[in-house]
Amino acid sequence: MQKTERKLTSLYLRLLMVIIFLPFFFHPAAATDILEVNSVDVPQGAVILIVDGLSSSYLYPELVPYALDGRTLPKVEAENLSFIMDHSCRVLDVRAPQTYTEAGHSVLVTGYTRALSDSVSGPGTTIYDIAHEYGYYTFAVMQKGDSSAICSKQDVIIHDATNSINEPEMLVRTNIRDLEQKQVSLEVASLMQDSLPSLNEHLSEFPEGSQQRYDIYDNWAIYTAIDVMDHMQASYPGQHYLLTVNVGGVDSAGHYKKDTGYIDSIEGIDASCMELYRKCEENNLAFIFVSDHGMAFPSPDSRGGHQAAKYSGTNEAQRVPFVISASGIESGVIEGSYGQEDIAPTILEVLYLPDELRLSDGKAIPLRDHTVLKVSVPQKGRLELISNGETAYETTADGNILLRGVVTGSSYIIRYSSEDGSIRELEKEFFLEGSQHVDLRTSQAASKSDQFLRNPRYIIGSLLIIVVNIAGLLLIRKIMNE
Repeated sequence: MQKTERKLTSLYLRLLMVIIFLPFFFHPAAATDILEVNSVDVPQGAVILIVDGLSSSYLYPELVPYALDGRTLPKVEAENLSFIMDHSCRVLDVRAPQTYTEAGHSVLVTGYTRALSDSVSGPGTTIYDIAHEYGYYTFAVMQKGDSSAICSKQDVIIHDATNSINEPEMLVRTNIRDLEQKQVSLEVASLMQDSLPSLNEHLSEFPEGSQQRYDIYDNWAIYTAIDVMDHMQASYPGQHYLLTVNVGGVDSAGHYKKDTGYIDSIEGIDASCMELYRKCEENNLAFIFVSDHGMAFPSPDSRGGHQAAKYSGTNEAQRVPFVISASGIESGVIEGSYGQEDIAPTILEVLYLPDELRLSDGKAIPLRDHTVLKVSVPQKGRLELISNGETAYETTADGNILLRGVVTGSSYIIRYSSEDGSIRELEKEFFLEGSQHVDLRTSQAASKSDQFLRNPRYIIGSLLIIVVNIAGLLLIRKIMNE
């Protein structure tokens, strides 16, 4: 009898401790209302084409590639890529802070200069986390850069487990976040799986190490991505998504096929890049053309590298392309020096998504004269956006709201008052250059007791403690009576 009593009492105390600390770990999900201050054309999503190992030194007409011995190297001659660059926004000087694959891909998606795969794995660290928060799907076709952390951020990914052009082992992985998105993910996974026989069949037609194998390998990734885009447009035309494509043959060619094979492999994806670009135009998707790092060569007719100390400090290893085509983005060349860490926040800016990357030390490159403003309020109330002393926009807000189409380069005042009158007026003044978050919940205008009553964590926790206490006391009383 006493043994049973002790066990039940111990169980009750443990449960009570869990309930006491539960509110501090509980963060209720808050829906975000999206409102337009000015009419803007928001892309349906983005296709991010990562050409692994591609240096802008060999591609951009303004740049000249040099070998380590000082001699010039051949440049890419690709009609379609030239057309894409001429009709897009192109950033002239973007440099990778770390010139190897794991780091390059990690920086690209986190906007953090020192990022590695462990930086990617945390919550709220990548463009994929932000996209998921606003209802986007994330798909990927990756031949390199497919760390476990990056794979885990995709709803569906097909990736090469061997990173081998001679014996690729393409695997499909799905990460079902909730039942509502299960059907779409399974359909895309099935489509990706169906693309595998054609890859193996065409590769087997040519000898190992041949240029045809490199071209087939890279082009298969791009055309599989186009198949995904066609499926989404046909079956889910209103659904936003990010599609990441990594082609790995260019990087491998730089290592094994010398500088001429490297150039040939870049030119080998010229036609398929144009098809991908056109498909983005048709479906109102932003087209993003980037790389994880470049490639340097000791001399003409030699094998290249990018990570070793003799390569990593060169322009050829550090300079990466950044080409953007999207509705509302003017074509042209942006001069000035930027870092690879600036790419992730810029992608979010292009999509009118708030830049809330948790680790990012990059800054969005200004491409538009409108941006997105996120505002968080403590409770339901009236919100005004004031510019030059006049109300530019007003609405009722409750929790988080996203104001799209706010003009940049101006000073604003956010004015808020609660509906129940407990908070008469809060104001914050700021200058808007790009995506910004104005959080009025941190204001000390409300008393601590009011904050306690409005905080769901404490309310839920208090109720649970009361319930457990009553149940526990009744249980102990029953045991004692017996």
